[in-house]
Amino acid sequence: MGARGPRPELPELKKLKGNPGKRRISEAGIPTTGELFVPDHLSTDAQACIELVRSCMPPGVYGRTDAFLLSAFATAWSIHKQAVEALSDSTENPMVEVGSAGNRVPSPWVKILNQQAQIMASLGDRLGLDPKARAGLKMPDPEKPKSKFDGLMN
Repeated sequence: MGARGPRPELPELKKLKGNPGKRRISEAGIPTTGELFVPDHLSTDAQACIELVRSCMPPGVYGRTDAFLLSAFATAWSIHKQAVEALSDSTENPMVEVGSAGNRVPSPWVKILNQQAQIMASLGDRLGLDPKARAGLKMPDPEKPKSKFDGLMN
């Protein structure tokens, strides 16, 4: 079993939120390296989604390894968009008749739409894309100039 309680916050997020108590922020974990890339196998809608997310976030938030999670989010968004377009089409009714009794059930597009919305909500929270995840974030202060006394005690 893993550790009990909520998962600890990433050091980068702690720095962005600020450190009013001036406690030392441990640099646990492995920092990501490389620039975020957009996989070629994704649809044009999914690729545009990743580019939009990349342009809206501060530089250095996402790295090369985050491309996989962003790809899953963008693919869910692309499928969600297709479902919305299919439902908004005048020929597709959200309620369809099925079976010999003529029972009315929701269109399969409604199920797809809801599933992709759940996936996007879950992944969006992990990627910091929803307002709640960004509420406590702030940009770090610009680098303070080095003091002439830095390094005297070490």
